[in-house]
Formats: sequence, structure tokens, C-alpha cells
Amino acid sequence: MTCDDPRDYSPGLNFANVPTGTRELALTMVDLDNHKIHWLQLGIPPSTRGISAHRLLPGAREALNDFGEATYDGPCPPHGKTHRYQLTLYALHEPVPASFDGGTPPARTLQEIKRRAFASAELVIPYTRH
Repeated sequence: MTCDDPRDYSPGLNFANVPTGTRELALTMVDLDNHKIHWLQLGIPPSTRGISAHRLLPGAREALNDFGEATYDGPCPPHGKTHRYQLTLYALHEPVPASFDGGTPPARTLQEIKRRAFASAELVIPYTRH
């Protein structure tokens, strides 16, 4: 789940109380201290009540992050430093088009997610690199 682990797998997460009218869920992880986008997952079915670690649900896709990859890149502050990482689950009133993929700039994809969102839930996690 972090760069200190050679596997650096995405975390498993549980969801509850997805709002009525949600057409798609999107999940993001942003480093609040350097404003880097570590993870953008789109197309999560609204009936989903969670995701398993290192698994992509059928229909879901990962978009390009600020490290040039369409995947999860875990927390990785400088050695001995603590950064805050915000995981946000967005309820979208309409799906993000498939054209937002591994070639779309991450800030543009995040902007599009926020534009389509009508509800969200956030979790901020501090991480200190060893």
C-alpha cells in the first residue's frame, strides 16, 4: 500500500450509504502536501459495497496519475517526512466517458470527476516514510 512495500498494492475499501441516483462511483487518492494525484479509479458500479486490495472490479478502470501510470501509486513522502493522503469516493450523476483513460492528464480527469459528482466521502490518512 506504500512505496516502503515492494508490492505497493492498492488498499481494500468498504463503502456504505451510496446515494440514490448514483450512476457511477469514482475513487481518488491525492497527496495533500505536494498535491500529487496518486490514484484515479473510474467506472465503479454504484451497487458496489467495496473493493478488494489490488483488484479492479468489472467495468472499472484506472486513469493516468501524476506519475505517468494508469494505476495506483502508494504513499511515498521523503524519508522521515509525513504527508497526508486523501482518499475520496465520489458519487457521480453521470459516468465519466471512456475517453478519460491512460492518456488524459490527471488534473483534467479529476476535474471531470468533480464536475459530475453530487456527493462524496473523504478519508485523510497521514503516512511517514521509514
